Amino acid sequence: MITILVEDLEIECIIGLLDFERKIPQKICINAKFRADEFVDYSYVCEVLKDSFENEKFLKVEDGLNFFAKKFKENFKSLGYFYMKIMKPNIILDANVGAEIEMIY
Repeated sequence: MITILVEDLEIECIIGLLDFERKIPQKICINAKFRADEFVDYSYVCEVLKDSFENEKFLKVEDGLNFFAKKFKENFKSLGYFYMKIMKPNIILDANVGAEIEMIY
């Protein structure tokens, strides 16, 4: 089984529940790990992440995590493990906050 890594992918997008978060794009930082018995094209993964975050405008980080856990399993049938962390480095002055998901299929 091969492990594919995406580290420190930065995307500007609309994400969050607060009024200003729905109007002003903010930076998020994504780290992800995939384990599969098939080829996982990391350039495709990065493109899907960028396009989806720009188009979906998730209300919560957790919504994005669940969306990608499902989407990547559908695209890569042999995916045995999926991990993703989404951080919002600029939303709180004194902290780097976010959420993560870990799935074993």
